[in-house]
Amino acid sequence: MANAVKIRKTMLKQGIAEEIARQFDFPDVRGSYAPILPLVAQMDELLTPDQCLAIMQEQGCSITGKPDKAYRAFGKENADKTVAERIPLLDDIDTVHKYNVRLNLDGTLSVWWGEQGYDDCPCPVVKDVPRPRLISKTHCACCGGHARHHLQNGLGVKLKLQNVVSSSASSDGKERCEFLFEIVEGK
Repeated sequence: MANAVKIRKTMLKQGIAEEIARQFDFPDVRGSYAPILPLVAQMDELLTPDQCLAIMQEQGCSITGKPDKAYRAFGKENADKTVAERIPLLDDIDTVHKYNVRLNLDGTLSVWWGEQGYDDCPCPVVKDVPRPRLISKTHCACCGGHARHHLQNGLGVKLKLQNVVSSSASSDGKERCEFLFEIVEGK
């Protein structure tokens, strides 16, 4: 789960202009996730959509531990296979962090979980938001960052989040969570 300290560090690392960065109200609370949604609203106002995606794809919660080890082991075990050959094998990974993955004709990856009309947003921040929930897709890019991290390890490629296609949190549970990734390195 993203936090304000990590978001600020990512902004600075990615070269967000100082005059823009000064306009943000970064809460001085380490480990607290409550102030994230107002910060995301500021990002939507002050940054381009591409900047927002680039920052949030670097957040991603729980990127270490058992899921990380499972995807890393899968990647090593299948290092001799192409992305197209690895995708059908992803179901064999022993983790609760499983994604539906499709290699599109244009070489991008569609990644999703959940079904339309079923509210299964995994984000603890969103679970505390009263209904109706219409959270910015910028916030949801953090989950895209989570999937990106694991899939890069499992598929042996570098990915860039191109788009949050749909999300449970931004549609009050009416749409599934779906992300579009560009493969920027590897095949």
